[in-house]
Amino acid sequence: MSNSEATKLITNAAKAVLRPIGCLQKGRSRVWLDDQSWWVGVVEFQPSGWSMGSYLNVGACWLWYEKDYVSFDAGNTASGFYPFREIGQFSASAASLAEQAKSEVIALRERFRSPMDVTKLLSNRALASIWDQYHSGVSAGLAGEIDVARRSFDEVMSNPDNRSWCNEIRQVTAGLMRHLDSKDAFKAEVSSIIARTRASLKLPNRDVVLRLR
Repeated sequence: MSNSEATKLITNAAKAVLRPIGCLQKGRSRVWLDDQSWWVGVVEFQPSGWSMGSYLNVGACWLWYEKDYVSFDAGNTASGFYPFREIGQFSASAASLAEQAKSEVIALRERFRSPMDVTKLLSNRALASIWDQYHSGVSAGLAGEIDVARRSFDEVMSNPDNRSWCNEIRQVTAGLMRHLDSKDAFKAEVSSIIARTRASLKLPNRDVVLRLR
């Protein structure tokens, strides 16, 4: 039996549990998205390369960096592997995974109501990666924490990683830094990036709502 049977059962379970709370399936994949305007919750019913069945990954993806893929920027809750043995057994497993995903999606909605919540999250840990530094700068700038934003953006600019994608992050950061002295200009620039990311991800057209607090 092919892995498509497991995917079919997962899709049916997700339609029954995640669709009613507003999540949408990404194409025909095992990924479902919870659209929160400036970020999306990402639910991935991850297959195994070795056995039929599924893991579960749930996290938040910030949309203020232009890209055509989703990432787990916060959360990334994972379950153990649920193997497919037979249809009845895995149908129950798929339903359980969907319910777990629903609980995690709702928790993420409560956790990240505004960019300030991202700033608080990142302030509690060392900004080890250039991505953390960038996300800290953007969220702090939106929250009006300008000194924090400048420090975080300075770390991006001085990050020694010279891979091409890191240089691209620095280019975007340099553009954002020019708008830090104007709350409205900074918010408009970030909103523009989010709109382009939403288009790249083929998310529905909607206004970008950025509550500053």
